Amino acid sequence: MNTTAHIATNNTVPPSQLVHAYLFSADGVGRRIEEDVALGWLKNPATPASEFIWLHFSNPHNIGKKWLEYIELPTSFKEVLHEERRSSRLAHSHLGLFAVLNEVPDESLHKGLPELSTLWLSVRQHWLLSAWDNPFRAVTELDARIAEGKITFRNPVALIVYFLNEQADTLARILRNAVGTANHIETRLLNNQLPKRADLGGMRRNLMRLQRLLAPEPAALFRLVNRLPHWIQEEDADYLHLATENFSVVLRDMTSLQERIKLLEDEIAARVSERTNHNVFILTSVTVLSLPLTIVAALFGMNVGGLPFRNSALGFWLVFLLAVLITGLTLLWILRFLRD
Repeated sequence: MNTTAHIATNNTVPPSQLVHAYLFSADGVGRRIEEDVALGWLKNPATPASEFIWLHFSNPHNIGKKWLEYIELPTSFKEVLHEERRSSRLAHSHLGLFAVLNEVPDESLHKGLPELSTLWLSVRQHWLLSAWDNPFRAVTELDARIAEGKITFRNPVALIVYFLNEQADTLARILRNAVGTANHIETRLLNNQLPKRADLGGMRRNLMRLQRLLAPEPAALFRLVNRLPHWIQEEDADYLHLATENFSVVLRDMTSLQERIKLLEDEIAARVSERTNHNVFILTSVTVLSLPLTIVAALFGMNVGGLPFRNSALGFWLVFLLAVLITGLTLLWILRFLRD
């Protein structure tokens, strides 16, 4: 057994507890079993080849040695536990698979830092080990469905495909909500209303973050589908390929939505700039129109000799008409500039 694959025990890390264990028979029906029964099944070398067991723990960092004595976790499983970047992935590891899946609430698109739950999985031909750091909605719902006999799994790969499809559905729901928000903002723009650009910017940042967290790494998926373990049947490989294609479609739509949001941001920025320029032009026009009156008033308000029309009875009206004439000419020039 590879001792380097053991999860190191740390006094600061709480011990991992077995949340549930399911034993699946050849017909795919799972029945919940106790901890001692699960250990007995692992110890028995004569277990039927058509059966497999699913063990789910509450903490991936401190799984007990009594389990690791019969379950050989890959080194990559241990290494990924200590990574700060918990992006989703599905990769080939020695004779099996290991996966990291993330989950966020559906309303997380409108939150700055959505609460993240991570599920670690290691898969071999006859067992699947999973562990979470926070309750994982897909696992909780699946636990209830298996207990009620509403769903069956003939091998551990089918469980992996189920979780991948659930994660793709989560991305699709988030995408639909984002599309609805983008449609609403676009409608407001068509009605000459000006939404806040910051709302779109925050949504685009959250989409990029959720895509980075929830979408499996494309390079790892490509290597996996081209180098599957020998014990995976062709039918299961097809389902796995289909699950990865579902992710590809959602990711392509999400990338298109991000581009659309960026275009909406540019449109809002252009309209804001246009309105700003319009307001500045109005203020400038008012200043220019008042300039002739200000100049005439300043010139004729000087208390010096030699001012024209000073002794004329019609001097006020002549100066007034002169100021109005200059202001009118200035207004005609501004209107001509607007037409151009």
